[in-house]
Amino acid sequence: MSSFGERLKENLKSFAVAIVIAIFLRTYVVQSFHIPSGSMMPTLLPGDFIIVDKITYRIRSPERGDVIVFHFPLDWNTYYIKRIVGIPGDKLWVLNGVLYINGKPCKLVKLGEYDGGKLFKEFLPRKNHDEKAHLVLHCDDWKSSSSEVFVVPKGKYFVMGDNRENSYDSRYWGFVDKKNIVGIARLVLFSINKENWTPRLKRTFQLIH
Repeated sequence: MSSFGERLKENLKSFAVAIVIAIFLRTYVVQSFHIPSGSMMPTLLPGDFIIVDKITYRIRSPERGDVIVFHFPLDWNTYYIKRIVGIPGDKLWVLNGVLYINGKPCKLVKLGEYDGGKLFKEFLPRKNHDEKAHLVLHCDDWKSSSSEVFVVPKGKYFVMGDNRENSYDSRYWGFVDKKNIVGIARLVLFSINKENWTPRLKRTFQLIH
C-alpha cells in the first residue's frame, strides 16, 4: 500500500476512535446545552452555553439547590433546566412570594435591583442542617405570588426557575421523575449576548451555583 494509503488508513482510525470517545463522553460523562430563555436569571442568561455533569447522580441522589437539566415531562424530546427545591417526601408551597418547605419559610435576603426586578439571596435547606445559598429574581409585585400545596412523591422532584414569576415549572406541570434527569449543570462554558451578538467574557468558565 502506498504511503498515502497508509496515512489515510491511520487518519480514518484516529477519526473513528475520536468519534467513539466523543459519543461515550456525551452519553455517560458530560453534555453541552444552550440556554434559550430567561427563566433561570440571574443564575443563567439567554445565550449561555453550559456543561452538564452526567456522573454525579450515579454516586449520590439529587439534592435541593441542584440546577438540573431534564427531559420535559410533557415532551421527552424537549430539555428544560431548573433548580431542585423539593425532594421526595417534601411538602412545599409558595405564599406571598416566599417558598415554604415542610412548614418552614426559606430565608430571603434582599440584595437590590436587577433587570427591572428585585434580586434576593435564597437559602434552601440541605442535608445535615446545611443550607444552599443561591440568587433568585422576583418581579415588582412578587409578594402577590402564591401556589397550592405540593407533596413530592417517591422518586420525583419539584423544580422551580430562579426567575420566580417568569418560569414555567413544577408549579404548573408537576414533578420531574428521576429517570428524566440528564445531569447537574456545572459550568458556563461561554456566553453570547443575543441582543448584539457580543461575547460575555466575564461569564466564560463561570461555575453554576
